[in-house]
Amino acid sequence: MKKFLLILLALLAFSTPVLAAGVLNIDIYGPGQSRVNLFVAEALSKDASGPLGAIPGNAPAELQQRIHANCAFLPFFNMLSGKDIVGGPNPGGYVAQSIDFNKFQLARTDVLVTAAWAPRSGGVGEVELRAYEVYTGRLIVGKGYGVASNQQIPEVAARFCADLMEALTGQGDFFRSNIAFIKKEGQRKQVYMATAQGLNLQKITNLDGIAVSPAWSHDGQKLVFIFLDKKYHNLCVWDRQTRTLDKKRLPGNTLIAPAFTKTGNVAISLDMRGNPDIYELNSAYKVVRTLEENWGIDIGPDFDRSGEKMVFVSNRLGNPHVFLKNMVTGQSKRISLTGKYNTGPSISPDGSQVVFAQMVNGNHKLFLVDLASGHERQLTFGPGSDEDPTWSPDGYFIAFASNRSGPSKIYLTTKHGDEPILIPTGPGEATSPAWGKL
Repeated sequence: MKKFLLILLALLAFSTPVLAAGVLNIDIYGPGQSRVNLFVAEALSKDASGPLGAIPGNAPAELQQRIHANCAFLPFFNMLSGKDIVGGPNPGGYVAQSIDFNKFQLARTDVLVTAAWAPRSGGVGEVELRAYEVYTGRLIVGKGYGVASNQQIPEVAARFCADLMEALTGQGDFFRSNIAFIKKEGQRKQVYMATAQGLNLQKITNLDGIAVSPAWSHDGQKLVFIFLDKKYHNLCVWDRQTRTLDKKRLPGNTLIAPAFTKTGNVAISLDMRGNPDIYELNSAYKVVRTLEENWGIDIGPDFDRSGEKMVFVSNRLGNPHVFLKNMVTGQSKRISLTGKYNTGPSISPDGSQVVFAQMVNGNHKLFLVDLASGHERQLTFGPGSDEDPTWSPDGYFIAFASNRSGPSKIYLTTKHGDEPILIPTGPGEATSPAWGKL
């Protein structure tokens, strides 16, 4: 079958203009191929192509598995297994001069990842990871890491995958980010955090009550959420560096869906004048100005990276709909043009698209609107309700909560509506994902 040249950017269709400069041409096999075929080879010894007996534990195998699992989260990769490789999966070497690329070409492999290990005194070892374009033998990315303990294997895998993704697309933030979310524990709800692949699961809070609506600051250093104790709604701010939690009382009885502005202030809906409206708090968490006020309910603010656009939900026209406010001109307009119940908007970092949940036949589904054209399309389908969407820092992926398979869990899709992938978060319901930088 004749090869053809495909710009990987066409597969990803990232909307951020700066990405184009970082995109490589990848020769893939087709026609009609819509994914890049990736194979992660078994590790070899750096001194010879023989066994890895000098490397303690199962570090080489675990690293291979981690890289494979990480890349499997990306919808533009098709992960090949050893049985797909004609003549066996051993590449014959870990650098281009010694690799048998022919058999990987026969298996329609587009990108080959190799690993070479060497012993290291006082640690697990040193590993060199490389990714090659199979048709040309061109090195796409090559990195070396010193591994002090097996606990560092997930970090090494994530760093390499971030570098590989960045070399191919111009962005590697998927592997340099994490997701905060809410987990139900009996009658309580606590804030947890994990990577986008569900690794390094951490419990952030241990509060006697219900935590809801987490949101990250743009730099990923602070997390804000609402905590409902037996008497009050409280604003809580968690500092990632100090791992301290501040609890604030604000005017009014109801606090709804906080978010960080570009400047690091918090925007939040308060009912201190009746119906909830959206206000901005200063660094001391005091109300300094009104961002949106109307006779109806205004809740759920979210801001693009520039701070010039704010999306929110209002029922000022009768039913809940998503609105967009130009923070420069002060003008607001409705942008959810279909359905009678639209909630939970999240604006892409570059301010070009908004994803939200719309009620469809009794269940919520995710919809996306392109702000330039006004075109609206449905992203998720299938059973159950899909809610609480949040954009990844690179503006390509979308995490959301869904009960499509039973109890609510966190899933991953893309702005193209790729088949949702479950993000493992352990036992118990998981809701309200918030995506932030590491």
